[in-house]
Amino acid sequence: MAFPSAPTWWEDRQSSFRDVAREGPTFEGPPFSAEILALLAEVEAAFDVTEACTPGWTDPHREAGGEIRDSLEAEYSRCLDPSMYRILWARAGAWSRVLTARGWADETVVEDRTKVAWVVEPHVDRHRTMVLRPRRAGGQALVLARTAPDDSCGTTDVGGEDAELPGLVIGLGEPAVAVETLPDCGCDACDSGSRDLLEQLDTAILSIVDGSCEVVLTPLGHSQRSSFGASSGSGTGEPDMTVQVSAGPWAEGWTPRPLCPPIDPMDSAWADEKLREAWPTRLLETVIAAFPPPLAARIHRLRPGRTGTATTSRYVRDETGALTVPLDALESTPAGHRRIHRSSVVVGTDFDQARSALLGWTVHRRAGFRVIAERAPLQAGTEVRLRLGIWPFLITAPCRVLRVVDEPDRAGFAYATLPGHPESGIEEFTITRTATGLMRFHLDAVSKPATWYARLGAPVSRLVQEYCTRRYLRALST
Repeated sequence: MAFPSAPTWWEDRQSSFRDVAREGPTFEGPPFSAEILALLAEVEAAFDVTEACTPGWTDPHREAGGEIRDSLEAEYSRCLDPSMYRILWARAGAWSRVLTARGWADETVVEDRTKVAWVVEPHVDRHRTMVLRPRRAGGQALVLARTAPDDSCGTTDVGGEDAELPGLVIGLGEPAVAVETLPDCGCDACDSGSRDLLEQLDTAILSIVDGSCEVVLTPLGHSQRSSFGASSGSGTGEPDMTVQVSAGPWAEGWTPRPLCPPIDPMDSAWADEKLREAWPTRLLETVIAAFPPPLAARIHRLRPGRTGTATTSRYVRDETGALTVPLDALESTPAGHRRIHRSSVVVGTDFDQARSALLGWTVHRRAGFRVIAERAPLQAGTEVRLRLGIWPFLITAPCRVLRVVDEPDRAGFAYATLPGHPESGIEEFTITRTATGLMRFHLDAVSKPATWYARLGAPVSRLVQEYCTRRYLRALST
């Protein structure tokens, strides 16, 4: 790897787990067990061999002072060195070596992709596939499908119809359900370095081997969760398709890590987490919330670990009538709109830094957008244009901020689409912090295609929305 002196991702996580565990039980779960640490160390050792021709790389957008620069226009839809993503195959090979050497699984290599069944066909091409079947009863198969031929170095124009990137689809069970597709995009603008990429791969595979992964597919919705996070979204659309796949540990006497609670798109993970706090804390929060905002702000400033301004959450009025979606769309989803909720634990930063990154548009820039805003930090009424892609495929998405929340333990904003946006909808971004110190980033959205090309390419639009959502959720954690 290119980071000999840097701690591994699991060493960073272990430190975070221990810090949060001191405050009591949270969604983060307990620290890694000695067995998991030993397994990951073996994978790292095997990777030193399998990665010989696929070295790692640092985030090309990180400057000498540690700041993240904006992506350049030329970096969109372009990948100057697509062969670097073969590192994913090398890491998958390291996992296969370790799991078979331990006697936990048997490996089968399938050259014909039609011989590997999927519950829902992934939206990328697949080629040679490794299927690792656990020997222990109760474990679920791990499917590792390459997205390009073995001899392919990929194509530099990743925006083309025939673009190839040597990526990986990670599946659970037989028939398989896709739990991760890497890389998310593959263009240079979205490249954050191989460390992030390998962490995504490791956590997905570890969750399957550990027995802490669950996927539920129904006609109306889908949910996926592991010990590292949870997500939910729209369903398969197939009236007769209801599938639940739950992983089981691959080793005898192995205790899986606890799963994060499932995310119901109509529920609030923040409210659930608040219930974990001691009742005196919840009572105090309720009493303070009833005070006028200036008085509440003074009280909060006297409490340790609490910063920010107590505010009310109100939508700005649409005096011009220009919005392309009702103001209450998040509370009452209009017909034909898609409703999603995503949530992730924020690690590696504190609440003030996360708040500044969100309200200063840094999260959107890290997600790959170019941001042209009237002002930053934003405020209710701020109009912003988000741009993605390059000419002639440049998409401009105008929005107006409807409300801003800036409270001691909660910060965020919601914006709605303006004419010219390819979608019609509202998106809300919120960071929350509990008394236990746990921070989560929530994304709520309701939308439907608004332009002819968005309606014509609805499946592609949905993929783009999913991609952007995942980039948002990863943008706050460092």
